[in-house]
Amino acid sequence: MKKYFAIALMLVLCITGCKKPDSIQLNTATWSAPYEGEAFTLTVTASGDYKGTPDVDWLTVSGATVTVAENTTYEARTGKVTFTCGSESAVVTVNQEAAPKPKEYKALDGPANSYIVSEGGDYKIQATVMGNGDKGLHSTFPITSTAISPASAKLLWEEAEGLITDVKLQDGYICFTVDNKDGNAVVAATDASDNILWSWHIWSAEAPKDINLGTWTMMDRNLGAYMTGTDPDSYGMYYQWGRKDPFSRVLGLDSGAGEGWYHPVVGGAGEDFNDMADATIHSIAYSVAHPNEFIACSNRNNDWLIEANQRYLWGINWEVDQNPDYQAFKSVYDPCPKGYAVASPTCFAAGVGSAVRNSDNSFTLFDGKITVPAAGFIYTGGNGWYDADGNGWAGLWTCSTAWGNVENAFRMAGHNFDARDNYDRATGHPVRCYKFSE
Repeated sequence: MKKYFAIALMLVLCITGCKKPDSIQLNTATWSAPYEGEAFTLTVTASGDYKGTPDVDWLTVSGATVTVAENTTYEARTGKVTFTCGSESAVVTVNQEAAPKPKEYKALDGPANSYIVSEGGDYKIQATVMGNGDKGLHSTFPITSTAISPASAKLLWEEAEGLITDVKLQDGYICFTVDNKDGNAVVAATDASDNILWSWHIWSAEAPKDINLGTWTMMDRNLGAYMTGTDPDSYGMYYQWGRKDPFSRVLGLDSGAGEGWYHPVVGGAGEDFNDMADATIHSIAYSVAHPNEFIACSNRNNDWLIEANQRYLWGINWEVDQNPDYQAFKSVYDPCPKGYAVASPTCFAAGVGSAVRNSDNSFTLFDGKITVPAAGFIYTGGNGWYDADGNGWAGLWTCSTAWGNVENAFRMAGHNFDARDNYDRATGHPVRCYKFSE
């Protein structure tokens, strides 16, 4: 009997001693996951069946695969999955990054056709209203509502590469980031087919100062200028009379001078206005849809426009309104920022009595308070600048059409100190804005 008991005991000891011990190992103890979430598969080495158990609800396990849910919070988080095999276990720690906080865009003061940005940052402008809204409409205009419903937004041009980035449409606003540098740019709202519905001028520079002139308060520099004075950086943007759309001397016309950007020139001599395509180019609708294009005058007239009775595009029709201090309304096509409008000829005329022509190709008005640099102008055909540097020529558009000829408007001319110098509306001149109660 003792013999059999000894054999049985030896058999039990052999079976017990030969049993494989529990074990489990993972190929990594930590895992870093992006905030968007992901699934990853571990290499699990175990002596038998195993099971993974997470300690948080945003982790799930199937076999050796761990699924990480998206982190919608703005804080990083950590969870663990414990894999067990019998009496043994191994743990993987999952570290997931925080969701990025959405940019907080600063709303620029509007609505208007241009916006001043004096420091880098993230900004937004209203993209569902043309210009300054319905209050800027006139019975002669081709539109009766300023409401638009864009599908997207884009950068149309910029004077310096990287000035405007991350342009997008969000909740009825065009959102964008401005670098901390001087420059001008244009952003546009488009429909689903990428057709431009409206566009806006972004003016990145030191904020202009207001100069009190008594009846008027005027900006100390041209619209779009980086600085005051007589340097080319003081010239600002150029405008065909009645258009809201700026043209940049940095980019040039049909030249590609502005780091890949340039202003195409359309229209010009030899057009046939019986041809619908030619006639369409010389319209307000075309100018709005093609704000980057300089519309050259034809051999039929000296205007970029052939639509009849468009004499209120910048606010004053001289033949009806004569010489008011201010326009009666700020037009939806006025290029100035909110709270400003293109200055009237009456305002400029008040400063002419003390006008002085300077040797540095500029002239001053209002006893030296206002300096106008010799910025020249763009020829009616869009074939370059009349470059006044060295010739002492300088001038600015006013908000008024001229007498008699519908193709002309008044400019403040420096060669003869005439605040009502009658000139072709197809030319491109700088603009000076004054304070205006909208």
